[in-house]
Amino acid sequence: MKKILLSIAMLGLFVSTSFSKTYVVGVENINYYPNYTTINGKYAASAGKEILDAFAKDAGITFKYKPYPVARLFSTFLKKKSKLDFKFPDHEYWKGDKKKSFCKKLGYQPVKDALGGINQKCIKFSQYAFQYIDGVMVKKENLGKGQGALKKLGTIRGFTAWDYIGGIKSGKIKIKEANDFQGLLKQISKNRIDGGYMSISGGRHGASQIGLAGKLVYDPALPATKSGYKLSSHKHKDIIEKFDKFLVEKKDMLDEIRKKYKVYNIYKK
Repeated sequence: MKKILLSIAMLGLFVSTSFSKTYVVGVENINYYPNYTTINGKYAASAGKEILDAFAKDAGITFKYKPYPVARLFSTFLKKKSKLDFKFPDHEYWKGDKKKSFCKKLGYQPVKDALGGINQKCIKFSQYAFQYIDGVMVKKENLGKGQGALKKLGTIRGFTAWDYIGGIKSGKIKIKEANDFQGLLKQISKNRIDGGYMSISGGRHGASQIGLAGKLVYDPALPATKSGYKLSSHKHKDIIEKFDKFLVEKKDMLDEIRKKYKVYNIYKK
């Protein structure tokens, strides 16, 4: 009898694990470590992946990650019959006009008091999985020279330096693009640009990998965006709510992941 009960229990475990629901998460096909990264077409170890994997395990579901170029990821996600269930990272402000246009087609009007005007009944966004700072890194000797010293500003290809959009549009600031953090940091080091606008956690890690740690630094006096990465979906709002609950209930465990990747409380609210 005990053997029969054990066999039934094992069969139940096999069935539950074999038939766990699989969801497709659209991610950026870019090396943006330690925040998130795709290497050779595969979503790889990073703060974002480890947190999402931990949630999937806790919720008894499976996440399959599908990398796309940044611009294509948005267009693929913002379709009524999108092949993607979720997008990470995301934020209400990113491509906000396209999101509101998409929601209008589905019959959802912008909400005046909502973040970015995005109707959460259309696209549901989670709370922050972890924080980030997008700011400017400069050569240490140029620290504190002010925004007027930024004549040539570098960015990662596909990203916009929103904090400097006025100067860019007026022509006071010229933009130079690079494919990744290290390429951008090398341009700063060789004086090809005056500073690089990037994720500061990614910039610091990149500098440490090419022997420039301490030589290239974040200038906190320059305009920067302090925000966080979110998980979003217009298909599975209930799972976004479960993710928010997970972020609260498993905070201690998640803080260890954030500390591991040096994205823990990188700015004070």
